[in-house]
Amino acid sequence: MSEDKEIKINMDEEPEETASDTPEAEAVGDEDRDEAVEGSEPELSEEEQLRRKLADAEDRLLRAAAEFDNYKKRTTRQFDDIIASANEHLLTELLEVVDNFERAMKHAGPKSDSKSLVEGMDLIYNQLLTLLSKNDVKPIEAVGKTFDPNVHEALLQVDSEDYPEGTVALELTRGYNIGNKVLRYSRVGVSTGDAKDGGEKDMK
Repeated sequence: MSEDKEIKINMDEEPEETASDTPEAEAVGDEDRDEAVEGSEPELSEEEQLRRKLADAEDRLLRAAAEFDNYKKRTTRQFDDIIASANEHLLTELLEVVDNFERAMKHAGPKSDSKSLVEGMDLIYNQLLTLLSKNDVKPIEAVGKTFDPNVHEALLQVDSEDYPEGTVALELTRGYNIGNKVLRYSRVGVSTGDAKDGGEKDMK
C-alpha cells in the first residue's frame, strides 16, 4: 500500500523547466537571430561585384604607373650623376696636361733651347696619349688598312703605287675608338691603285 502512494506522489510532481523552455530564453534567442541578420551584408549583384573589381584594378594600375614614373626619374638622376662624376674625373686629369703646357710656354722664348722645347712638347703629347688610354680611348689604324666605312671617312681618292685600290693611303685626321665604339672617324684618302696622274681627287 505504501508503494502505491509513493508512485502516485511522483506522478503528481510537475517536471522541472529547463532554461531553454522559458519565455525569457526564447526572447533572447530571437534577439540574437535578429542581430545576426541585421549584421550580415546584403549579397552584391554580379554587376556591382564587377564594378568593384574594375575599380580595384584601376587603383592598382595607377599605383604601378606612379611607381614606374618615380623609378624612371630616380634612374635618370643616377645616370646623370654618374656621367657628371666621370666628366669631372677626366677634366681634372686634363687640367694636369694644361699645367704642363703653361710651364712649357713660360720657358719658351728667344733664348730657349729648341731641343728642350721639343722634348717638353713630346712629354706633354705622351701624357695626353696616356690619359686617353686610361679612359679606354685608342687611335684607329688607318694607313695601309683596307678602307672600312665603319671606322673610316673617305675624303679623297689618292693615286698611289704603294697601296692597292681600296686601301687607305693617307690619314688626314686620326680617328679614335672608345671601347668598342667609334668616338671619331678617321678622315682618310683612299688609293685608286693608279699613279699615272699622281694627283688627289676630292670625293665630296
